[in-house]
Amino acid sequence: MGAHPGATQGAMSFQPIVNGMRLGSLVQVQGQPESKKGDGEAPETDGQLGQLVGYVRDSNKFEVACINGVTGTFDAKNVQVPKDLRKPGTGGDDSSFDVLVGPVTTPDVLGEEMSNCLFEKGFCVLKVCQSVAEVDTAAEAVRSLGDAGLLGRLPQEIEQGYLGTGGRGKVMWMDPNSADIKDPLLEHNDQNLSYLASLLQPFSADSIGKIIDERTPALLSLSLQDDELEDYPHPMASDKILGDYLGTWRHAAVRALHFMGPVEVSVTLENRGGAGAAALPSAQDSVLISAPSNTIILFRTDCYTYSAVAESEYFLMMASFLAQAPHFELTGFEGDIKALSALTEGPAPPPGNVLNVLDHTTRLASCWDSGGMMNTGLQAGTDTIVEIPITRFDVDFYFCEIPDEILLGPPRTVQRHTSFVDGTDFFDHKYFEISLNEAKGMGPLQRMVLEVGGSLMTSQGISKKVANRTAHHAGCSVGLDKDDFPGSGLDQGGSMNALAIIANRFSYVFNMKGPNFICDTACSASLTAVHCAKLMMYDRQWDPLEYFICVGTHLCLVPGPWIGCSMSQMVSPQGRCFTFNASANGYLRGEGTSGMFLKYGIDLDGREAVLRSSNVAQDGRSASLTAPNGPAQEEMITRAIREARMTPPESTCWECHGTGTSLGDPIEVGAVRKVQVKMTRPEPLMMSTAKSNIGHLEGGAAMAGMMKCIMQVMFGECFSTLHVRQLNAHLDHAAFEAFFETECSSFKFEQGHSQVSSLGFGGSNGHAVFWGKKVSGEALDPYQMIQKKMKRMPPPEVHVIGDNPDDWDSDLPLADVKPGDKYKIFFSSEDAKDTPLRWVKDTSADAEEEEDASFAITGSFNDWEEDRMAPGDVPGQFMTTVTVPSSGSVEFRFVKDGDSTKLVCPLEPGCSRRSAPIAMKEGLKNSWTVEAEPESELQIELLYLQGKYSIVWFKV
Repeated sequence: MGAHPGATQGAMSFQPIVNGMRLGSLVQVQGQPESKKGDGEAPETDGQLGQLVGYVRDSNKFEVACINGVTGTFDAKNVQVPKDLRKPGTGGDDSSFDVLVGPVTTPDVLGEEMSNCLFEKGFCVLKVCQSVAEVDTAAEAVRSLGDAGLLGRLPQEIEQGYLGTGGRGKVMWMDPNSADIKDPLLEHNDQNLSYLASLLQPFSADSIGKIIDERTPALLSLSLQDDELEDYPHPMASDKILGDYLGTWRHAAVRALHFMGPVEVSVTLENRGGAGAAALPSAQDSVLISAPSNTIILFRTDCYTYSAVAESEYFLMMASFLAQAPHFELTGFEGDIKALSALTEGPAPPPGNVLNVLDHTTRLASCWDSGGMMNTGLQAGTDTIVEIPITRFDVDFYFCEIPDEILLGPPRTVQRHTSFVDGTDFFDHKYFEISLNEAKGMGPLQRMVLEVGGSLMTSQGISKKVANRTAHHAGCSVGLDKDDFPGSGLDQGGSMNALAIIANRFSYVFNMKGPNFICDTACSASLTAVHCAKLMMYDRQWDPLEYFICVGTHLCLVPGPWIGCSMSQMVSPQGRCFTFNASANGYLRGEGTSGMFLKYGIDLDGREAVLRSSNVAQDGRSASLTAPNGPAQEEMITRAIREARMTPPESTCWECHGTGTSLGDPIEVGAVRKVQVKMTRPEPLMMSTAKSNIGHLEGGAAMAGMMKCIMQVMFGECFSTLHVRQLNAHLDHAAFEAFFETECSSFKFEQGHSQVSSLGFGGSNGHAVFWGKKVSGEALDPYQMIQKKMKRMPPPEVHVIGDNPDDWDSDLPLADVKPGDKYKIFFSSEDAKDTPLRWVKDTSADAEEEEDASFAITGSFNDWEEDRMAPGDVPGQFMTTVTVPSSGSVEFRFVKDGDSTKLVCPLEPGCSRRSAPIAMKEGLKNSWTVEAEPESELQIELLYLQGKYSIVWFKV
């Protein structure tokens, strides 16, 4: 607007008067200008009104900014003061106006004039000096938004409330930061509305009885023509839309309508009646206003409604200037705090008895020797990859530097890196009560299974000594696909290192008499081991097991498998898993051991996660024995989700098998897509894989993936996938709502699901679903949990009754909220997810509470004893006099009703301000600190009225 503060003339600056006119005066010009600013053909100026913006003494010419946007130089004789102009509502015709806003309009004058009009007659008409050509360009820009499908229609219930009685239009809420808004005049006029609101704000309390606190976003509207009605039907009105509108209606003080043309609009203001309209000195029953381009109408919403009619399409920008909305403060709650913890949003836990994961642990590369260490590494986005150490074998002897020549010479490997586990040759045989000779002949897989499983047992209070005394009917399963130790040349022969012994020895050492077995389904071995354990744990009739230890393990001890995988072109020469990346060219062999402790029951203490379901299946016939089968994977995942009694949108994050092959990754993602597209997701699925961190542990890979799933639900976040620079073009990532996470991302809710797929190269596949609730983070704060719950609940219901929103019924706070009013909100852990928020006014006898209330003061002046305060002459007033200690500082707070738990304190510690917020909250023990002359006396007064506190102190 021309009245921008940086371009206006100061009120106290020197303004010469020429021919009875000064700069900023309203003038009328005759004829065409002798010169004008800007290019193009000049619109007609003869008889135009405008603002005097300059005077050239030498040529005796005036510079005038006309209403039609032309700024030109006119001979002095052609510039005159207009005669017989009257304002609308006070004798002026429908084309009259109150204020002309031009380049030199003074802000203070404009603000005062608008306020006077709103006070006297309830409305104000402004004319703005803007170029008609610019307005036409802005209107065309809005039409282009409609062509792009960005304009829509308002719900029928609120359309006339925004667009006036009988109004209909194609609308868009304006966001100045949106890339869709490209026209500078639209942005400028939006800023003008904010500018007008800021000028009105200092006068608003006196002129309209409300303090303007904020404004709504601008609403752009193109009037809707008859032939467009079928293309723009009314959308359904949700409770949120109705609630937002009702809140705007209740708190609106002034409505601003900027008619931007291109045609003249006939606007009628109708008196609403009521106290606001009756108090106007110059109230009008009805006002007819002609609004050509660049007309702004401000009117008080408590006094008038409006309607707008035009012969053809017109363009409107509007906003409401709002009074301060009531501020509510959560002051207390009733009920069981444990019930609050059940109000956490997100997928619900499975009902009844389930398989609880009570502990998990790892023995992975980079000293990830516990779940916590693995969690730290994953959160930091690190990988564990190193060059194959000489303690395994001399990789230089077997290494082929040119991968394309791998088949042209003797058997070699193209990979010289791995995720190496330190200390596999160390073993505390005494703890496990195994003789030294026997321990020397045990393969490292046996040792690591004993160490990892023993850690799980100890976490549950079952040490080796306890196990010796008491046998447990519990099971142990181990997933692996091979044992390199017999081929290392160190094996002593016999049956000591048979594969079955890896699991058998654990049950022997820890005196466990339940099922014991190993599973070898290649890469999915450890998930299959968990699945079999699950089936056995759910047999509670004939063979109820106490618990189950599930372990997955793998070590790379000899060069043979490296050479075989390289000759088969299965591994990446770059020595990493480039899962999801365009450069994916094979996997990285890795090693490690991990496991979990499973127990059957309902919501067991110390539970880290729930194994909600699992499923294993075979590809059957596919392109080849080792080629993945997408439809078979889809069926397996679907069965696991059905068993979990959940829906696909409840999947929170997805741990992919993701070995980093150009064939396998797209097929796996395609299977996930086919499962997820069956229902609409509320938020994108988060997808990642641990193989980019630790490599492919082959037979132990699925267990490492399950460790990650457990930690993801425990900490409420999806860990990132490393080495992703450009997504594989064959992934169906654009076909469904999913993110391939390259950074740690938090769950939307405190609880959720983490699912893992494991695909054996021979076609034996598995899928598992884990549910969990965040166990770390902020301490439980009932107030914060209540506020979070309120934010996540559906908005209060609004019931539309007639055209007047004052008659509508809703579960929002009442329209006439007063300071001190109290409201209650009820919710329960048994509420459905879509139970809306409901505000209920507390009609209890607050007055009786205030009448019976008493207060005592406690502080440093009385050794924090309680001295009862005397009632004052005013209801709710309490006062006392204290002597300032020799330190010159007085600290104090108040105690209500003699209850030491009801402390009335400032919200900020060591407060020295009388105006600081005051509250009585559980656990709040702040105090006021006042500096004064030692041995002087201070009078302290506390006022308590309608649940609100205020304080004052002064020297006696």
